Amino acid sequence: MHPHPAPSGHLLPEGEGQFQRDCAILDSYGLDAMKWQEHLQCVECTGSMVRDDYRCSQCGVRYDRASTGAPILMTAEDRQRFQVLLSQDAGSHMQAEYSGRLKRNWARRLYPPEPVYVNPAAPPLPVAKRGLNLWIGGGGLELPGFVNIDVAPVRGVDIVANASKLPFQSDSCHGVACLALLEHVEDPERVVAEIHRVLRPDGEVQVVVPFCHPYHAYPADYSRFSRERLAGLFAGFHDVEIGIRTGPTTTMLTFLTYYLKLILPVHGGNSLHRNFNRLIVGALGWAMFPLKYLDVWLNRLPTAHVLANHFYVVARKWKSAGTHAEGEPGD
Repeated sequence: MHPHPAPSGHLLPEGEGQFQRDCAILDSYGLDAMKWQEHLQCVECTGSMVRDDYRCSQCGVRYDRASTGAPILMTAEDRQRFQVLLSQDAGSHMQAEYSGRLKRNWARRLYPPEPVYVNPAAPPLPVAKRGLNLWIGGGGLELPGFVNIDVAPVRGVDIVANASKLPFQSDSCHGVACLALLEHVEDPERVVAEIHRVLRPDGEVQVVVPFCHPYHAYPADYSRFSRERLAGLFAGFHDVEIGIRTGPTTTMLTFLTYYLKLILPVHGGNSLHRNFNRLIVGALGWAMFPLKYLDVWLNRLPTAHVLANHFYVVARKWKSAGTHAEGEPGD
């Protein structure tokens, strides 16, 4: 989960010129900007939006833009709540990291590889479907084929919004991707319900969530998800597939990396000590990363899920309420 709504003084000019710039940005992602705008709804009253100035045609609320040009489609209460949350140390660190993701930095090439082995039996995620696709929580990423929604107005984010109150009309989206987000929201049930609402009948949701993973505040961290909890969360969908995305060795190496950073802090403090610690932790990271391939074997064990690092979920919305009630497949 990722915003820090920009103050009013940072808003970009409104009107047709800005709308055309929005179109150009979205066209770069292979999206139809006109259709994207037409599916928005007001988060205050669910009325339709006037596409060229982000104004509700029903209640008259006009939504601001962030300094990046992304509309801030949040209620006034949500804007205030997230502004407080993201002004704290964890929120500031998150935004700085997101901004740095898209910067080219030769030093990053020296960073040790992540100790992560992605299970080849897991489906490749995310995958944009034909039509309107949302990525919830993709701050700092370039996501061709998706409308990027995040709470942080950093580069690459198309809409600043709360995942539990999505600014899209019901039954309007062909696909929704939600990777490493649900642990950062207080109400994952409500977010899943919102995903279900905005999906078209037979639309697909793609989710990745942590199970055995250290605390990481982006900008807060609330939950972990077992297979049983995921089955309950997505009980309103059909063709639900739940599996291991990253396995037991990834879990152990990730915890060990966090343990090393606890002993040898790589953020804050004296710059000399910080850089020395980064050198030591980086060297150990390079030495440990080949161990991740133990998961080639471990992921195949029937009990691998008890130490899984992340699970994935792929599911579809029923074509109709009647289909779900009768228990028939919604192909």
